[in-house]
This record gives sequence, C-alpha cells and structure tokens, in this order.
Amino acid sequence: MTFFSIIFEPAILVITAVFASFIFLTLSDYSKINVELLKVCNYLKGLNKKELSYKYNQLDEFMSANSYTKNIWEDFKKALIFPDKLYSVSKNANDIQSDVFLTMDASYFFNEETLIFSKINHKFIQTMPTILTGLGPFFTFLKMAIAFKGISFAEEVNIGTSLSGLIDNIQIAALCSVFAVGFSLTFMLIEKILYNRMCKKYYIAVQDELVRLFDVVTSEKFLIDLVMESKIQNITNEKLIKTMPEDFAKAISASLAETTTPYLENILYSLNKVNQSLNQNNGGDVVDKLF
Repeated sequence: MTFFSIIFEPAILVITAVFASFIFLTLSDYSKINVELLKVCNYLKGLNKKELSYKYNQLDEFMSANSYTKNIWEDFKKALIFPDKLYSVSKNANDIQSDVFLTMDASYFFNEETLIFSKINHKFIQTMPTILTGLGPFFTFLKMAIAFKGISFAEEVNIGTSLSGLIDNIQIAALCSVFAVGFSLTFMLIEKILYNRMCKKYYIAVQDELVRLFDVVTSEKFLIDLVMESKIQNITNEKLIKTMPEDFAKAISASLAETTTPYLENILYSLNKVNQSLNQNNGGDVVDKLF
C-alpha cells in the first residue's frame, strides 16, 4: 500500500472530511464571538471611571443596542445603584471611586456561560472529539466485515490472493481507527488553542474592564452608609432647628434696621421741615397752638 492509496481510501476520506468540517464550524463560531467580544472590550476601554456617571447613558445605549449583550445588560442594570455619596472612607486617598456602584460582582453576569457558551452550541463542540473517535471503530469493523466477506477458499489458486487482500483490508481497517483517534486528539488541541486565543482572552478582558469601571458595594454596606447619612442629616436638622429662632430674630432686627428705621427718620425729618415752614409763615408754633 502506498501513502496516496491510504489517503484516498473512502473510509479515511470520510473521517478526514468530518474532521475538517468540525474545525470549520468551531472556527466560525469562535470567530463570531471574537468579533463581538472585541467590540465590547474596545468600547469599555474607552470609558473613564471618573466620568462614568456622565457617560452612563451612552454606555446603556451601546450595551442595549448590541444584540450580543442586550439580555445580559438588562440583568446587570438591576444590580446598579446610583447614590449621590457613600460615606465610606478609602484606605488610599488617591483612589478614584466610581459614581455608579454594583451590588454584585460583574462576573456573576458577564461570564463564560453568558458570553460564550450561550451563544454557540457548546455541547455539540464538546462531543465532536467523541464522534471522531467513534468513527474509527465503526469503519474498522465495517472494513473488516467487507474484507472477510471477500475471502474465498473454494479454489486453492485464489487462497493467496484472498489472504493478501484480507491483510490489506485489515491494515486499512486498523488505520481508520488510527486516523480517527489522531484527528480527535488534533481537534481537541486546536479547539483549546482557538478558544483561549479567540474567546477566553476577551471575555476575561470584558470582566476586567467592568471591574475597573464599577466599584462593588454589598447591600449590607450600602444600608450602613444610608444609616450614617441619615444620622448626619438628623444632626444637621437639629442644629438648624436650634439656631432658627436666633436667626429669625436677627433677620427681623436687620430688616427693621434696614427698612423701618430709615423710613421713620424720613417722616420725622419731613415733619420738622413742615413745622419750621409754618413757624416762619405764622410767627409761631402753630402745632403748639392747636394743642
């Protein structure tokens, strides 16, 4: 048997074609995921954590418009909170804290299952090596059955030819299993390399970008912050209530000093002028004569 006769054996051609089709389908699925994940990752890298509250609407529009992340983003938004201020002091004063917080880790929503496995027929890809391996014994026993059927011991002249053909067919049958197992191992190796370079690398990058943009605050911590804020507001309100009478009295005094007193002074001044004018004209204090 020559190498080309083995390669062009129908059973081996079928195994090779199945292997090539599996590689093509896997590469096609992973390429689609790679394009979408790269698009999301590049957009997230362009966002600044410090300006997230101002650009949140743009982020929301992008993630909602993207059919790949739309459903995941809708669940993700339910875990976001938008407090004006959290009264938690960072250990490092230079740390930049986001204005939008997460109550759960981003990996709960954006993970391997939601970003990759749910977008492709991952279970079928995982069964491809098993299918390739199963084709080996199938064609091996099929080839052997055909080989034994072709043996003829009726004539002594054909015995040598029959045995020679049987041996060749058994060799081909054994090679079917060898090729099937070899292609199965090769497929698993190629699939892992494609997955790590085209999918896993970028879904981890998406997780890292979301962790960078959104600080995680637990619900317990947020409730504690709300209690602290409420206490601060109560203290402030008490101070305002206590100082309100004094401030009110000061405001009334200031108002009288600024408006009423000058007005009364002007009236007295006018009355004095009128009095002086009447004294000059009548030679006496007319106002005194009236009383």
